[in-house]
Amino acid sequence: MRYPAATVETSVALATFDGARWLRSLLDSIAEQEVLPDELVVQDDGSTDGTVDLLEAFADDAPFEVSIEVNDRRRGSTDNFAAAIGRCRGRYIALADQDDVWYPAKLARLVGELQSDPTVTMAFSDADLIGEDGRHLGRRLWDTRLVGRTLRRRAVVAEELFAKRALTTGCTMVLRRRAVAAALPFPPELAAPDAPMRHDRWLSLVSAAVGTVRALPEPLLGFRVHPQQETGVLMGAQLGSAFGRSGASAVTGRPDAVAPAHLARAAQLEAAADRVDDLGAFEEAATLRTVADHHRLRAHTGDHFTDRVQSIVSGFRSGAYGRDRFGMAAVAGDLARAVRQLTVRENGT
Repeated sequence: MRYPAATVETSVALATFDGARWLRSLLDSIAEQEVLPDELVVQDDGSTDGTVDLLEAFADDAPFEVSIEVNDRRRGSTDNFAAAIGRCRGRYIALADQDDVWYPAKLARLVGELQSDPTVTMAFSDADLIGEDGRHLGRRLWDTRLVGRTLRRRAVVAEELFAKRALTTGCTMVLRRRAVAAALPFPPELAAPDAPMRHDRWLSLVSAAVGTVRALPEPLLGFRVHPQQETGVLMGAQLGSAFGRSGASAVTGRPDAVAPAHLARAAQLEAAADRVDDLGAFEEAATLRTVADHHRLRAHTGDHFTDRVQSIVSGFRSGAYGRDRFGMAAVAGDLARAVRQLTVRENGT
């Protein structure tokens, strides 16, 4: 894939779709950065609510160059971001979501991390959660994702963690250009219907495999929580309900129902391993393939019950599942499915 040479310092890549309700707040917050970007690159996915008119009006007076393209067909957020990122000319590329509000120090703080250490390929931060009216909800993004403990204990986040968990949100990231070059074009495996991988997880995964990813615990933006957002944040009772649904599915669902998702994830991780292998990151590629193998093992529900349980126990002891709440839930789910499989075989139900 060919894309523009790095001719400016910092780009902001913004993917939009029917975002007029909150978009002006985001644009104003970008224009009020302590260190301004050199360009704002917008890819619109066919908005019909006045989003493009708003963007064009902003471009007339913006303190930086604004480039707007409108898709002739719906592409979805991941492909839309890929197109926006591919048009960026910056050495450093920040991702923006149309409904957030950036704090004035956001770009300076994140770009500064990359400028101070040439090994850093990506930096990302925490964020305050805000409501539809822009008021703070008293919580942060890391609090709600059950990954805060993981991130706060690690200033540097390894590729193995990104392979196991979705730890980042694109709007909190700034990437170095060589990480973007490694990640583009996005592979077709990301669009797997059983387990799609969004642009932000893919970029994190590749960035960590070809360099160093740093997690900054301070909130550098307001992340808006509302019903229309494409990727929401589970809070309070919603989070408990999600775990409850997952547990119920493990107990009552078909034991082979999760296999396609595990196989899809394995294919995505192998695609990442192939990409970074070509760049000489051989140890990191091997780590990604190990996690992919674990997904394939979890997809094999045809094994004898005893062998299946031994495989789960072995994966737990080796740390393949991870030691956090997500990992424990995965172990419990796999054990429940193994028992369910045994019941189906013995009773035929």
